[in-house]
Amino acid sequence: MLKRRMSHVLRAGILLSAAILLTGCARSDALWGVVDKLCLNNHALTKNTAPCHSIYVPEGNARGFSVIQNPRYPYHFILVPTIKVSGIEDPQLFAESSVDYFGYAWLMRYLVSWQYGAQVPDDMLGMAVNSASGRSQDQLHIHLTCLREDVRRQMLAERPYIQERWTPMQDKLLNNTYYARKVVQPTAMGIYPVKSVSDYFHLSPEQMAEWGVALIPTHWSGQKGFILLTTRRGWDKGNRASVESLLDKECSILPAK
Repeated sequence: MLKRRMSHVLRAGILLSAAILLTGCARSDALWGVVDKLCLNNHALTKNTAPCHSIYVPEGNARGFSVIQNPRYPYHFILVPTIKVSGIEDPQLFAESSVDYFGYAWLMRYLVSWQYGAQVPDDMLGMAVNSASGRSQDQLHIHLTCLREDVRRQMLAERPYIQERWTPMQDKLLNNTYYARKVVQPTAMGIYPVKSVSDYFHLSPEQMAEWGVALIPTHWSGQKGFILLTTRRGWDKGNRASVESLLDKECSILPAK
């Protein structure tokens, strides 16, 4: 009886949380509430991860992650830690033992292809984490979806000038100043974009709150790799370092099916 009652409560909570998130009226802790109070509890009681798409928690280790599919934009997925991590500025991301959330988010890219019904080329995808002022939720969440087509074209044009150390891009990207860095390796595991930015610019966790970070897959002379991108709030007029603007949740870059 208790399990049935809890199941009804969870279903009601799922519907209410989805409605709140969709209307954009959510409190800044709403996303964490969905993962902590709904997804994890539902999984513990029923083995169902709803409203999350999936949950990965290594045995004996609470520092796992959940994946949520945006109900409004089916090609848009977000990775959210299953422990409280405030955002890009959280000191946990600076520790040597930090969970490689970006690496895990990249492993989840198969979900976009699954939703599309065909293989989506890696270089049409992107991942992003917004600055503290450029986000609506105070729980770390990595956006995974398609790149904007104009962003992809510009990155292909800029690629020959991007170096292995952080350097300013030749031209502004969506009217904002960005730094870029070249990484040649087949997987995003081990890149740790947040730490790369904080180390190069000598940023404390509090200062990191002003920055946004994106990771874009590409090829370098036939080798798989990535372009790391970062921008800082206030570098340009109206720039809030909300780097998810580089992404297209509707995936217009994909051929219609």
